Amino acid sequence: MLAVFLLSSIYAPASASKVVVTISRQQVHAAFSLSLTQNVTALPNIATSVDSSSGTNISSVFAQSIREADPSASASNLAIGLNSTERGLNLTCNFDVSNVSQRNGDILSVNMTWLPFDVNADLRSQDFSFNTIGSRYLKSVVTYYANASRFVGLPNATITGVIFFVNGTSVNAPAAEDYVGNFTTLKFDQLTPDLDQWNRTYTLINNTTTWRYFPSQLFSFDMRIERKNVTTDYVANYGYSAIIATPGVGRSQGTIILIDVGTGETEWAMEAVVILAIISAITVQLLFRSKRKKLAKFQRK
Repeated sequence: MLAVFLLSSIYAPASASKVVVTISRQQVHAAFSLSLTQNVTALPNIATSVDSSSGTNISSVFAQSIREADPSASASNLAIGLNSTERGLNLTCNFDVSNVSQRNGDILSVNMTWLPFDVNADLRSQDFSFNTIGSRYLKSVVTYYANASRFVGLPNATITGVIFFVNGTSVNAPAAEDYVGNFTTLKFDQLTPDLDQWNRTYTLINNTTTWRYFPSQLFSFDMRIERKNVTTDYVANYGYSAIIATPGVGRSQGTIILIDVGTGETEWAMEAVVILAIISAITVQLLFRSKRKKLAKFQRK
């Protein structure tokens, strides 16, 4: 029996898929690099870009979606890059977010409530739907095999088995159709605004604070089709990690990032004192060991 498996791991999203937010002074800039990999269908081959001057409603729809997450937030200078092939899509998205920061003395507070936003509209460039890929391109294929699964086991049936998996779990045909049909690329509701759940790191060398978050896979679909002696997996995967970076010493309180934008001498000094204390302890220990060795040699003589 010959079996051909196109495993999901082959089509796993690139680790470079990231949502990056950079805070500098009172400016907030977002740079998203997103990748969909799939072999369910043949996507259009398109390489193009869209920005605020393209004469489309994409910028206004994008800005409205962010306002729905945070009514105070305002998005501008949107630039989207698209590179679609038959087997996947690479999408970049850059924009600025304003009206989310406030300075009080030496402390800058930035509200990140806007980040887990979702764009549900059918955004198109050259008639390519780069957001609603699930309903536009994938669902019809899933529906075809869902219908074919009704004839499995009947005489002369060319398809002898159909199994659908969502996040590695077997599901029925209607659940698979709904899951695929609802997939959109610009969906960020898994990025919890509670930054205390993110991994915070302060780097003294470059005086930078970062928060990292690794949400669960946003879209993981596998459709296993058996045709007599051949089994083929049609898969689609999409996901990303997230990083928020800011210069200086930063800390979080729920959805708020607090940054010392003054001299920062107090907290920097505290970090420096800890490091110097560690270095001093190591130095003393090494000197003590060196003297003890010399004393042992002198006693042997």
